[in-house]
Amino acid sequence: MLAVSTAWNYDPAKSGRKILEEIRELGAAAVELGYRLSARQLDEAVQALPELGLKVSSVHNFCPIPGDGPSDRHPSNYYRLSAQDEQERCKAVLWTKVCVDTACRVGARVVVIHAGIIAMDNDPSIELVRLCKQGKSSLPDIQSALRKVLDIRLQARGPYLDAVRRSLREVMPYAREKNIIIGLETRYYPTEIPNGEEIGELLAEFGKQGMMYWHDFGHAEVNDRLGIMTHRDYLERYQDRLIGYHIHGVAGIKDHLAPFTGDFDLTTVLPYVQDKHIKVIESHAGATAEQMKNALRRLAAGGAS
Repeated sequence: MLAVSTAWNYDPAKSGRKILEEIRELGAAAVELGYRLSARQLDEAVQALPELGLKVSSVHNFCPIPGDGPSDRHPSNYYRLSAQDEQERCKAVLWTKVCVDTACRVGARVVVIHAGIIAMDNDPSIELVRLCKQGKSSLPDIQSALRKVLDIRLQARGPYLDAVRRSLREVMPYAREKNIIIGLETRYYPTEIPNGEEIGELLAEFGKQGMMYWHDFGHAEVNDRLGIMTHRDYLERYQDRLIGYHIHGVAGIKDHLAPFTGDFDLTTVLPYVQDKHIKVIESHAGATAEQMKNALRRLAAGGAS
């Protein structure tokens, strides 16, 4: 299944129907319902799906966005499954279960999750990303910043991974009962969960309960460019447990561009994609409609130009 995420054209002022109409106009036959949609927009989208002839490939946690109060965080981390505050962790579990219900409601197979973050007052990964974005820093400076990030992460991760496991022990039986797969997504920042090794650890614990790996091309490519783990290593380690992909372009370490734009050659990794995998274009608003149409056409043809 080849889909387009509502991340591309989300706007709080648009109706859910309008968001889907614009995606249908690209020529897409399927959509991923993203993590910004409000309950109202979700209801409007659900009503429009049959008339527009769109299938839902997957749902991205949290969908709908939690409606129990504002958050100053990025919507994808509205609540964290890794939270040390028990009240927040329980809310993250609750709203993940709501997202599982959303997937059932729209006939999707998979809920894509962000597993959490190792929270730090002065996140050292921000400095690492800044150095890389500048493009002027020397390689030793970048390597030194990376070592600092990974050392601090290793020392601090224990309680956050414990919280993730507690959360998943509540989420996974609920999802399994409803025949929904939980897709564990590759992350962007080094302090996010899971890293490359932790993907394997969590799949080993929860795979039999219906967890699979969701590979994000952009995030994996950025991890490769930061020197954390190679893109191919992600794909080769977890290929047999892979359920789907987020596909987008990358320039430097800026991701979520239109596929086949930027300086990331998607054709080098597309051979890993199989027909059984769900494929979602997760570009953001900077991607033009023409670029998205071109991406849909090329991806349908296996990447051929």
